Amino acid sequence: MLGKITSSFFVGLISAILISPVQALESENNDALEHVKMTMLMEHEGFLVWYAKQQGWDRDLGLDLELSIVNTSGLDIINDKRDHPNRWELTCIGAVPAIIASEDVPIKIFGIANDESYATDIMVQSDSEILNVKGWSREYPNVYGDPESIRGKTFFLRYGTSSIYTLSNWLNIFGLKEDDVNIVDSSLSDAIEKMNNREGDGMVLWAPENYEALKQGHQIVAHAAQVGAFVPVIFVADYDYAEKHPDVLAKVLALYDRVVQIQNDDVFKLILSYKQFLMLYTGKVFNEDFCIYDLKSHPTYSISEQITMFTSTKEYTSGMENLEQNIAKKFEKLPTKSAIPLSFFGKKYKRETTSEYLKEALKYQKNNYQNIE
Repeated sequence: MLGKITSSFFVGLISAILISPVQALESENNDALEHVKMTMLMEHEGFLVWYAKQQGWDRDLGLDLELSIVNTSGLDIINDKRDHPNRWELTCIGAVPAIIASEDVPIKIFGIANDESYATDIMVQSDSEILNVKGWSREYPNVYGDPESIRGKTFFLRYGTSSIYTLSNWLNIFGLKEDDVNIVDSSLSDAIEKMNNREGDGMVLWAPENYEALKQGHQIVAHAAQVGAFVPVIFVADYDYAEKHPDVLAKVLALYDRVVQIQNDDVFKLILSYKQFLMLYTGKVFNEDFCIYDLKSHPTYSISEQITMFTSTKEYTSGMENLEQNIAKKFEKLPTKSAIPLSFFGKKYKRETTSEYLKEALKYQKNNYQNIE
């Protein structure tokens, strides 16, 4: 079961005691808002939604987001939804778990939050022999490793996520397969702990855990982007909820776009808020350099760009359709090493990828991100 990360009991108690008249009035006005349960990962896209909620921009669109921030993986979010169908109505998760692990979880994929290819890293021990060779393949001049140094090594990662997709692409550069290494299914925090204890040779992490690992001396051998692994985080909705509330999906996309515009126009405006977000949900202080780096390492897409990425024609296969096909083909050949059984190609999938809600989001964007009565 996923646990919602919350502030301390003391802070909650004081907040309850000191409710202002304005807050009381806002509470009454909540009845006129559309209540939406949204679960977000504790990372870049989770921060952007959190920031919008902090500004009250959900209310500008007639929404009241019940936002849960969880420090886990997209695979866990999907599995939790399978066990607890009412857990969330909207979420953002990696494309890999959405595509290969959503059996018995009817969903709609309706937008792209960001590209995590530049913030997903294959990391090794600081004294690893893998670091001795760089550019073994001329096509990948910035990637470390060679077949001899990699074969037989132990890697920790979260199976069923972009981690295994990234590692697989890296191995393929050297003519290796997943069976040529030892893959251990592990949470990100456990992976770092095991690496610190020198129980393995490498791991695949994403932000902010990769930053923590760097501080502890581990080294990057390749980013996902450097090995041709496009790993976007995508917007996902409960299928039936999407059918009944198409306007809500469009409004959430517009809400997100409002923050994306700030990131693209002046990323420095978000730094202090990002530090606050990370402190609130990790209990750790991240310096401003990391915040700048992480924000810039997550490219985002305008609503119009996303519509193009979702649209296929008779002559052209959309970027999203190509991505789904590539991921499905990759996982069809991968050995199953997950602690949680995955059924990639069962007959109980009900999944739709659509630009319908992106097109509707344009009208809220044009209305200055305000509700349309």
